[in-house]
Amino acid sequence: MSDVIEPSYAVVWPKSPLGVQRGRHAPRLDDLRGKRIAFVWEYMFRGDELFPELERYLRDTYDCEIVGYEAFGNTHGPDEAAVVAALPQKLRDWRVDAAVSGVGC
Repeated sequence: MSDVIEPSYAVVWPKSPLGVQRGRHAPRLDDLRGKRIAFVWEYMFRGDELFPELERYLRDTYDCEIVGYEAFGNTHGPDEAAVVAALPQKLRDWRVDAAVSGVGC
């Protein structure tokens, strides 16, 4: 047996309280058939290539209507705060049932 005494350390939990509290989620749609789907984009990372393919798939598969990202503006550009603030009303104005938000990195 050794006479060496191991050091002891105080332990501090590094996790902080949540800064944003979770809110209620909107109910999921049972089916996309006949629904109006909005595309929202931050104009980065190939959305101009992805959204046309996704639109084709959704229309062919679910016979739904698409509102393109152009209707909502750039959610990451110089007017980001205004675009995001206006988004809820624009979604209501377009009578959108669901939205796809494209975010690249």
